[in-house]
Amino acid sequence: MNRTITHFAMLLAALAAAWQPSKARAADEDVQLWQFVFLTGDIGEDTRLTVDATQRWREAARGDDQQTLRVTIEQQVAEGVRIGGGGALFDAGGATEIRPHQQVTLVSGRIEARTRLEQRFFDGADRVEVRLRQRIQYNQPLGNGWRASIGGEWLGLLQSRNEGEGASTEQWRAQTGVAYRVSEKLEIGANYWLLAFPRGDRPARYSHVPQTVLIYRF
Repeated sequence: MNRTITHFAMLLAALAAAWQPSKARAADEDVQLWQFVFLTGDIGEDTRLTVDATQRWREAARGDDQQTLRVTIEQQVAEGVRIGGGGALFDAGGATEIRPHQQVTLVSGRIEARTRLEQRFFDGADRVEVRLRQRIQYNQPLGNGWRASIGGEWLGLLQSRNEGEGASTEQWRAQTGVAYRVSEKLEIGANYWLLAFPRGDRPARYSHVPQTVLIYRF
């Protein structure tokens, strides 16, 4: 057990070392570090509550450091089908975003697909922004408490916060990670996300995002 935790700590240290904003000065590419904490558990028959918070270290050119808090409630309505919704608060550099969301999650074996609709309220925006997110993820048990995951997500704007702007693809996400079940209630993990932001005729902008994750099940 101690050897496993030591190896995991070395992995987290390597991810933290990868976060070096001074080496990511190119206008089209940057490196961020995100830290996730999840609290999740059943609050009723087939009803799950999840509270997640993040600290996101980012360059000033990418909106500065950001703190987030999200609450989601899901109800299982059929085998492998959950529906739910909730809301989130995002704060970065003194700017606040309030974000309600609704979602449907489908699970078949080791594959999980989620459709999420978000309404994004920004300080000083012309109107509410509406965003659709489509995510698919594959989870692979590795034995001895370990599991790996790989997935992707498309994020599209159905309505921009700016008047006169139409629908568009906001970003693509590719993600992979590993997690270790420390105990029945506690899980720790490390992820890497590659975020791609299309910009029309110009080259896309990319963000490299190593992450640490802590999940507590109550």
